[in-house]
Amino acid sequence: MERATGVNLRGLRRRNSALLLGEIRRAGGLSRIELAARSGLTQQAVSKIVPALLAAGVLTEQRQPAAGVGKPRTRLTIRADARSAIGVQLDRDEVHAVRTDLLGDVQARASIALPRGYSPAEAVSAIGECAHRLHGDGLLGIGVGALGPLDHRTGVLRDATNLPGWREVPLRDRLTEAVGLPVLLDKDSNAAAFAHGWRADGPVPATAVVLAGTGIGAGLLIDGSVYRGPRTNAGEFGHTTLAFDGPRCACGRRGCVEVLHNAAAGRGDPAEAARLLGIGLADLVQVLDLERIVLAGRAVRGAPELYRDSVAARLGELLPSPHWQRVRLDLDELGRDLVAAGAAAEVLAGFYEDAAEPG
Repeated sequence: MERATGVNLRGLRRRNSALLLGEIRRAGGLSRIELAARSGLTQQAVSKIVPALLAAGVLTEQRQPAAGVGKPRTRLTIRADARSAIGVQLDRDEVHAVRTDLLGDVQARASIALPRGYSPAEAVSAIGECAHRLHGDGLLGIGVGALGPLDHRTGVLRDATNLPGWREVPLRDRLTEAVGLPVLLDKDSNAAAFAHGWRADGPVPATAVVLAGTGIGAGLLIDGSVYRGPRTNAGEFGHTTLAFDGPRCACGRRGCVEVLHNAAAGRGDPAEAARLLGIGLADLVQVLDLERIVLAGRAVRGAPELYRDSVAARLGELLPSPHWQRVRLDLDELGRDLVAAGAAAEVLAGFYEDAAEPG
C-alpha cells in the first residue's frame, strides 16, 4: 500500500509520534483535544497514536475535574521515569557526562579528567567508566558531543584539532562495542545547539550557540533545526581569520578567532578575549543573518557579564544597520551540562520518533 500511494506511512507515523510527544513535553500535559489543536493533526490521527504511546508506557493520563456538563477530559503527560539517556561531552581535557530522564532533565553527573594529548583508547575508557557510573533502568543509549571535525552520520571523528593520533577514528563504533549500548556522535557545538532547540517553547529564531572554551565553535539553529552542513562541518567559526598575519593556529592557519581569543584568555585578559570574540561574531551575524546569539562555554562562565556586554558593544559598533539588524544576545543557563544534556536530548528525540512503533 505504501508503494502504491507513494506515501511512507511508517515515516509519517514516526514524525507524528514525535510531534505529539514534543507538544506534550513542552506544555507539561495536554488533553487530546488540546493536543490536536496544538499539533495541527486531526483528532482521528491523535486517537490512533495516543493508545500506542500509552501502551508503551511513555504516556500517562489523568482524569481532570469536570468543568461542567459532559464527560471530564483526561490530561496526557510524559512519564519522565519511563526511559533515560546518557549524554557526554568529550573535551580536550575531560569527559563530562549526565544521565537525563525522558523529559531531558539531568538526574546525575559524572566527570573524569583526561591527560594532555589523550588517545582514542583513553577516551573510550573514560566514557565507558562514566556510563558505568550513570547506568540505570530504561537506558536508551549514549549521545556524545565531541571535538570536530567529525561525521555525524558515520560516527567517525575526522581529525581532532590539538589531539595527535585522532584521524579517521570510528569513535561511535568503538564506544558501542565497549559499552554495549547504541551511541550517537555529534559535534559539541551541535549538541549545544540541539539543547537550546529542545527546550524552546515556541518558534526558534536563527540562532548561533557559541562555545568558548578550550576551543571555539558555533552550533547553528536554522529554520528550527540544527544545521550541520553536508559534511557535519558547519559552525567551525573559531577558524575564521581575524588577523591574516597573526599567530599560527592549531588548524594550520594564522590569526583565527580561536587562537587570538585563547591567547588573550591565557594571559589573563578576558576583556580582550571577549572583544575579539565579539568582532568575529559580527561577521557571523552578517553571513547568516542571525537573530540570536547564545554565549556559552567555560570562558564565558568565568566572566559572563563581561562577555555579554563586550560582545553586545562590538555588535552595536560593527553591524552596518543596527537599527534593524538587531540581535538578541543571551547567556546560556545550562552551564557545564550544556553539551552533555544536548547529546542526551538527541538520543531522546530519536526515541520519541520510534515510541509509537509496534513491537
